[in-house]
Amino acid sequence: MTDKTPKVTETTSLNGTFSKRLKELREGKGLRQSDMAKLCGIAVPSYSNWEQGRALPPLAQIPVLAGFFGVSADYLLGISKQDATERLVERMQSLPEKSQRIVLALIEDMLEKK
Repeated sequence: MTDKTPKVTETTSLNGTFSKRLKELREGKGLRQSDMAKLCGIAVPSYSNWEQGRALPPLAQIPVLAGFFGVSADYLLGISKQDATERLVERMQSLPEKSQRIVLALIEDMLEKK
Protein backbone atom coordinates (compact mmCIF):
# COMPACT_ATOMS: atom_id res chain seq x y z
CA MET A 1 0.00 0.00 0.00
CA THR A 2 1.42 3.41 -0.95
CA ASP A 3 1.23 6.49 1.24
CA LYS A 4 -0.83 9.16 -0.54
CA THR A 5 0.19 11.88 1.93
CA PRO A 6 2.03 14.67 0.05
CA LYS A 7 5.72 14.82 0.84
CA VAL A 8 7.19 18.03 2.19
CA THR A 9 10.11 19.28 0.12
CA GLU A 10 12.63 22.08 0.50
CA THR A 11 10.51 24.18 -1.85
CA THR A 12 7.33 23.83 0.18
CA SER A 13 6.28 27.27 1.37
CA LEU A 14 5.43 25.89 4.78
CA ASN A 15 9.16 25.65 5.59
CA GLY A 16 8.51 23.61 8.68
CA THR A 17 6.06 26.10 10.17
CA PHE A 18 3.22 23.60 10.10
CA SER A 19 5.32 20.90 11.74
CA LYS A 20 6.65 23.25 14.40
CA ARG A 21 3.25 24.67 15.25
CA LEU A 22 1.57 21.27 15.29
CA LYS A 23 4.11 20.02 17.82
CA GLU A 24 3.90 23.18 19.95
CA LEU A 25 0.10 23.03 20.02
CA ARG A 26 0.07 19.32 20.90
CA GLU A 27 2.59 19.81 23.69
CA GLY A 28 0.63 22.82 24.92
CA LYS A 29 -2.35 20.54 25.49
CA GLY A 30 -0.16 17.99 27.25
CA LEU A 31 -0.83 15.32 24.62
CA ARG A 32 1.47 12.65 23.22
CA GLN A 33 1.84 11.86 19.53
CA SER A 34 -0.02 8.63 20.18
CA ASP A 35 -2.95 10.61 21.62
CA MET A 36 -3.11 12.79 18.52
CA ALA A 37 -2.77 9.84 16.16
CA LYS A 38 -5.71 8.17 17.89
CA LEU A 39 -7.80 11.36 17.69
CA CYS A 40 -6.97 11.68 13.98
CA GLY A 41 -7.63 8.01 13.29
CA ILE A 42 -4.15 7.38 11.90
CA ALA A 43 -1.05 5.41 12.84
CA VAL A 44 1.47 7.02 15.18
CA PRO A 45 4.26 6.97 12.54
CA SER A 46 2.00 8.91 10.14
CA TYR A 47 1.29 11.57 12.75
CA SER A 48 4.97 11.66 13.69
CA ASN A 49 5.82 12.35 10.04
CA TRP A 50 3.59 15.44 10.16
CA GLU A 51 5.46 16.82 13.17
CA GLN A 52 8.84 15.98 11.70
CA GLY A 53 8.07 17.72 8.41
CA ARG A 54 8.33 14.54 6.36
CA ALA A 55 4.70 14.61 5.25
CA LEU A 56 1.61 16.78 5.36
CA PRO A 57 -1.85 15.66 6.44
CA PRO A 58 -4.61 15.42 3.85
CA LEU A 59 -6.11 18.84 3.09
CA ALA A 60 -9.39 17.92 4.79
CA GLN A 61 -7.50 17.30 8.04
CA ILE A 62 -6.12 20.87 8.30
CA PRO A 63 -9.35 22.58 9.45
CA VAL A 64 -10.06 19.67 11.81
CA LEU A 65 -6.65 20.11 13.47
CA ALA A 66 -7.04 23.89 13.55
CA GLY A 67 -10.46 23.58 15.18
CA PHE A 68 -9.19 21.09 17.74
CA PHE A 69 -6.41 23.45 18.79
CA GLY A 70 -8.56 26.59 18.57
CA VAL A 71 -6.41 28.30 15.93
CA SER A 72 -7.01 29.26 12.32
CA ALA A 73 -5.87 27.07 9.46
CA ASP A 74 -3.82 30.07 8.29
CA TYR A 75 -2.00 30.13 11.61
CA LEU A 76 -1.39 26.39 11.56
CA LEU A 77 0.00 26.60 8.02
CA GLY A 78 2.09 29.67 8.74
CA ILE A 79 0.30 32.00 6.36
CA SER A 80 -1.24 34.45 8.80
CA LYS A 81 -0.78 38.19 8.42
CA GLN A 82 1.45 38.18 11.49
CA ASP A 83 3.82 35.78 9.75
CA ALA A 84 3.90 38.00 6.67
CA THR A 85 4.76 40.99 8.86
CA GLU A 86 7.52 39.05 10.60
CA ARG A 87 8.97 37.97 7.24
CA LEU A 88 8.89 41.57 6.02
CA VAL A 89 10.70 42.82 9.13
CA GLU A 90 13.33 40.07 8.82
CA ARG A 91 13.94 40.89 5.16
CA MET A 92 14.10 44.60 5.90
CA GLN A 93 16.66 44.02 8.65
CA SER A 94 18.83 42.03 6.27
CA LEU A 95 19.21 45.05 3.97
CA PRO A 96 22.08 47.49 4.33
CA GLU A 97 21.15 50.61 6.33
CA LYS A 98 21.11 52.82 3.24
CA SER A 99 18.69 50.46 1.49
CA GLN A 100 16.48 50.39 4.59
CA ARG A 101 16.22 54.20 4.49
CA ILE A 102 15.28 54.08 0.79
CA VAL A 103 12.57 51.47 1.39
CA LEU A 104 11.15 53.46 4.31
CA ALA A 105 11.10 56.63 2.20
CA LEU A 106 9.24 54.78 -0.56
CA ILE A 107 6.68 53.44 1.91
CA GLU A 108 6.14 56.88 3.42
CA ASP A 109 5.74 58.38 -0.05
CA MET A 110 3.17 55.74 -1.01
CA LEU A 111 1.22 56.31 2.20
CA GLU A 112 1.12 60.08 1.59
CA LYS A 113 -0.29 59.51 -1.92
CA LYS A 114 -2.91 57.10 -0.64
